[in-house]
Amino acid sequence: MIVVKENVSLKEYTTFNIGGDARYFMTIQSLEDLRDALHFAKKHAIPYVILAGGSNVLIADEGFDGLVIHMKNDIITMDGSDITIGAGAELMDLILFAARKGLGGMENMTGIPGSIGGAVRGNAAAFGTETKDLLRSVEVLDTKTDEIMTFDVKKCHFSYRSSVFKSERTYIVVNATFSFVPGKEREIEQKMYDILSKRNAKHIQNIQSAGSFFINPKVNKELQENFHKEKGVKSRNGRVPAGWLLDLAGVYKKKVGGIQAGETHANYFINDGTGTAEQAMQLAAVAKTRVRNEFGVQLQEEVTFIGF
Repeated sequence: MIVVKENVSLKEYTTFNIGGDARYFMTIQSLEDLRDALHFAKKHAIPYVILAGGSNVLIADEGFDGLVIHMKNDIITMDGSDITIGAGAELMDLILFAARKGLGGMENMTGIPGSIGGAVRGNAAAFGTETKDLLRSVEVLDTKTDEIMTFDVKKCHFSYRSSVFKSERTYIVVNATFSFVPGKEREIEQKMYDILSKRNAKHIQNIQSAGSFFINPKVNKELQENFHKEKGVKSRNGRVPAGWLLDLAGVYKKKVGGIQAGETHANYFINDGTGTAEQAMQLAAVAKTRVRNEFGVQLQEEVTFIGF
């Protein structure tokens, strides 16, 4: 039986290290645990929220007046080149496990923080590889019916940084199965190392940050061409990096209290250890206003808000 904790500080469960207390907190390691947690929320007529890896999340300073379900189901199984893994496992656990078995295809996503569930929900991607590219199926709990359902890739309705799991909150990802490509362990690991070096050049690692704060927006052709001329890289599907627009709009290294826009580009906010959710929201408001006034582009947050 899972333990119900009360008044648990949430900031230590996030990469941003920001957030107040959860009224109730449960760590789940199985489908039975998840169902028990949902039953608890229903019995006490309180809202609940799913929390796993804690990246791409901003929790209110006041915390969450309900139940936080901390997903820690992380069992991994193999069937040939297919790997099934729990939603509470870290994405890097999957990539490393696959590499050690001589299975590749996800190397471009090396270094992305967060959980499997979060990666599926937000269709996490890096260097041209998206979660959906290797995904075979997702096991989902429908909280309306309490039934387990299996979604294929088409049913997940993946799009840029989104999926059906963002729009339909009644679906909770329990585990996911990915199909990898057989290869040589040393070559796979070398590619992982090369990708990690590229990430380190773009983002300072081991900082208190939620990751990319804004989604890369679609822009007009003029901005796409300007980006191409300046960076020598063509935009993808009409989108340009939010960090590029933020830098041009003067948000680079801008600071509000203990929260500062990134040191290599402005699309990640750094908590110096004293930052608050309110300060992060204030900096985000400044960033959005400047980009809108300068370029006529409305930025959309990539982070998920809890407790606001």
